[in-house]
Amino acid sequence: LSSKITVIKGKMEEVKLPVDHVDIIISECMGYFLHYESMLDSVLWARDKYLVKGGKMLPDRATMYIAAVEDGKYKAEKKNFWSDIYSTDMSCLAPTVLREPLVDVVPSEHIVSSSSKILELNLCTMKPSDVEFVAGYQLTCNYKDKVHGVVGWFDTEFADLKNPVMLSTSPYNKKTHWKQTIFYSQWDMQVFKGDTLHGSIACRKSLKNFRELDIKISYHIDNDSNKKDFATMYKLR
Repeated sequence: LSSKITVIKGKMEEVKLPVDHVDIIISECMGYFLHYESMLDSVLWARDKYLVKGGKMLPDRATMYIAAVEDGKYKAEKKNFWSDIYSTDMSCLAPTVLREPLVDVVPSEHIVSSSSKILELNLCTMKPSDVEFVAGYQLTCNYKDKVHGVVGWFDTEFADLKNPVMLSTSPYNKKTHWKQTIFYSQWDMQVFKGDTLHGSIACRKSLKNFRELDIKISYHIDNDSNKKDFATMYKLR
């Protein structure tokens, strides 16, 4: 297809295009937890410089969600691993290890609550700064169980098409390269059916490395077994 397609290799911000404007921008700008690696920055730069008024962005929408997760077995393995490293007790490292989110496929049966939307982006109109956000969340627990943290995922829509398409990284759908992102909480929480787990989540680019993410999640649960209110800092790298 060389007679129809011209390939220009290079960084978006540095290459020189043979045209002043384009009608469509197609990108794969999604990282883990949507924002990891900050690839969306280059796409928005290209949009503002080259896209004609009324042009198409594909994808053009992105939405993020979280839900409560039961994953006690793996969380315990992750913590207990450090208690005996070649006969040396290094358990003091366990809290630090839990502050690094795990990117993995989460079986849907490990989700123990409703989901909560934490961010909705319109890629056609958003500002680059919109990727840094603070949002509240509220999750209704489906069963009597232990909550070991929250899991995050995203959907991206190709809405402005004759036949719209949705790419979902939800644990309820077919697994993808992006998997899901698990944030293990500092403490486990006993919950009962109908209980509400709520709090806030804040996400920003790391000040030391703009491709990494600093994330803070607060947790609040209040029932007959728990009266917990705490927050945990995470770094996705």
